[in-house]
Amino acid sequence: MEKLLIIFHKLNKKGFFHLIISNYSIQLIVFSSHLLIAKIMTPNEVGIIKTIETFTGIAIVLGGGGSIFAILKLVPENKNTAIRSYLLKYSLKYTATFSLAVFLLFYILTFYGVFTTEDKTLSWLYLYSWIIIPTVLMQLLVRYYQAIDFFKRISTVIFYLKLISAAIVLGYTYFFFINGYILSMIITSSISLLMLVYDLRKDIFVKSTETFSYLKDSFLKLSKTAFISQIVDQLKLHSGFLIAYILITDNIEFGHYSFALILVQGMNVLVTSVQQFIIPKMSESTSNIKLFFIKYNLYTKRFNYFSILLFLIAQIIIPFLIFLIYGDKYDDAILLLRIMLVGWLIQALHSLTGVIFLSLGKMKFILYSSFMILILSSPVMYFLTLKYGAVGAAYSFVVHNIASYIFMTYFTRRITKKSLNI
Repeated sequence: MEKLLIIFHKLNKKGFFHLIISNYSIQLIVFSSHLLIAKIMTPNEVGIIKTIETFTGIAIVLGGGGSIFAILKLVPENKNTAIRSYLLKYSLKYTATFSLAVFLLFYILTFYGVFTTEDKTLSWLYLYSWIIIPTVLMQLLVRYYQAIDFFKRISTVIFYLKLISAAIVLGYTYFFFINGYILSMIITSSISLLMLVYDLRKDIFVKSTETFSYLKDSFLKLSKTAFISQIVDQLKLHSGFLIAYILITDNIEFGHYSFALILVQGMNVLVTSVQQFIIPKMSESTSNIKLFFIKYNLYTKRFNYFSILLFLIAQIIIPFLIFLIYGDKYDDAILLLRIMLVGWLIQALHSLTGVIFLSLGKMKFILYSSFMILILSSPVMYFLTLKYGAVGAAYSFVVHNIASYIFMTYFTRRITKKSLNI
C-alpha cells in the first residue's frame, strides 16, 4: 500500500493527474458542446457535422506531415534548450508548409466533388477547411509543451482556451446553426493558435548563432515514416465511418449512427491523456530496454483495469443520460452505442501498444499493422453495413477493433522479443 501511495505521489508531482483531470475537464466542455449542438440540431444535421469533421479531421492529421511524432521523439531525448528551440522552429516551418499543401489539396478535392456533391454540404466543407492550418500548428505546439514536460502549464492553458471556445461555439451555433458552428470553430482555433505562439514566443523567436542542422535528417526521417503510417492509419481508423457514409442512404439513420460514434469517440480522452503523458517518459527510458518494458507493462496493467471499469460505468450511465437530455429523440442510437462500447473496450485494451512503436522509433510497424487491419477488416465491415445498415456499421466497429487488437498485439510481442533478445 505504501509503495502504491509513493507511485501515485510521484505521478502527481510529474503532472499526470493534473493532465488527466484537465483533459477530462476540457473534453467535458467539448463533449457538452456537442451534446447541446445535438439537442439544437436534427439527427440529419448531426450526421452532416460528423461528416464534415471527419474529412477535415483526416486532413488535419495528415497536415502535420508526421512532425508531431518527430517532436515527441526528438525533444525528450535532447535536454539542451537551444536544441529544443531549434527543433521547435524547424518543425513549425515544416508543418506550416505541409499543412498549406494539404489545405490546397483538400480544397481541390472538394471542388471536384470527391467528398460530396450536395451543394449545402460542399459550401460548409469549403468554409470549414480554413480550420486545417491553425489546428495543425496548434496541435504541434501542444505536443511540444508535452515533450518538454510542461504538462501542468499546457493543460491549464488549453482548459481556459477550450472554455472560452465552447462559449463562442455554443452561442454562434444557437443563433446561426451549422454556419455559426463552422465559423466559430475557425475563429476559436485561430485565437488558440495565437495564444500559444505568444506563450512560447521566447522559444520560437529567440535568435541563436548555433545551428543543429544534423538534426534535420533525423527529423525528416521520422516525419516521413510517420506520415506514410498516418495515411494508412487514417484510412484504417475511419474506414468504418466512410463505408457507413457511402452505404447508409437514410439520413436520419446515419445521424443516429454518427451520434453514437461521437459519444464513443468522446471516451477516447482517457486513451489520449495516458498516451500524451507516457510517450515522452518512455522515450527517455529507451537507453535501458529492460526498464523500458518494465514501465510499459506496469502502465498497461493499470490502464486495462481502469478501462474495464469505465466500460461498465458507460454501459449503465450514458443511455440514461441520453434519455434524460434528449427524451426519445436518439432512442435508435442507444443500441448502436452499446454495441460500439464493446469495440471501444477492445480498442482501449491495446491502445498503449502505440507507445512502444513511437518511443522505440518503430513507426514502420504501425504502417504494417494498419495496412493489414484495413485490408482484412474492410470487406467484413462493408458486408455488415450493406446487409444491416447502422446496426451493421456498429458491429463493424467491433470487428475493426478485434482485428486491430490481434495485429497490434502481434507486432508488439515481436518488437519486445527482438529488443530483449528473447
